[in-house]
Amino acid sequence: MTIVRRADQQESSPMQGGRLLTMAGSLTGATMATVGDLTVQPGVRSAYHLHPNTEESIFVVDGEIEFRLANSKFRASSGDCVLAPKGTGHGLENIGQSPARLITIYPTANPEREVLSDVIYDDVDPGPGVFVRGNVAPYEFSPGVSRYDMVGDFLGSSSTYLSELTFQPGSVAPNHYHPSHEESMFCLEGNLMAVYADDDRVPLATGDCFTCEVGIRHGIYNESDSPGKLLAIHPVLNPPPRVDVD
Repeated sequence: MTIVRRADQQESSPMQGGRLLTMAGSLTGATMATVGDLTVQPGVRSAYHLHPNTEESIFVVDGEIEFRLANSKFRASSGDCVLAPKGTGHGLENIGQSPARLITIYPTANPEREVLSDVIYDDVDPGPGVFVRGNVAPYEFSPGVSRYDMVGDFLGSSSTYLSELTFQPGSVAPNHYHPSHEESMFCLEGNLMAVYADDDRVPLATGDCFTCEVGIRHGIYNESDSPGKLLAIHPVLNPPPRVDVD
């Protein structure tokens, strides 16, 4: 098990005006995914680039972002998620008036990156590779737990299944294990409790990330008095193979 506490992480700077916390990846002991918590200041624009060995999912936690994807340019805001396929040029710019926060996800522990020259972009509406929060309703995953499935085969992904779950006080997501892949669980909001192997009380605070190895029992529940939000990150396509346990 790897628990990365947000408060303990040192920031890196992937670009001027950007601050990154690596919450899962090769440096944290994860072997199948990389998860980053990226803050971008207003007016900051990333390089246009691609990843030759992996796709990337970019979840907008807060802010107004202009994305460049292939030869298209479009806007996304809080709750939206953009999929950049492997080998496809992409970049982003914070066009809002306040810092933007993004969660970046790669279904590999060692993403490669190549910087490209900008191309001519067409202004378009978000396409089929974009999850637009306002166009989708959540569904009930278990009693008291609502869920948005944001990235998967339905978005054109080849190896990522990403969901956001909201846990009401007292709610539980069933314990289970995955026989062939790791799962990373990022506490987006509130205070949640994780289950790992025989330990039923592993606290997760806002910004913490918990990565569970292949074949190990795990789960999440909310014993606090306030709702909590979690990103469930699978470096495989939906439905991820799982076995429910007590």
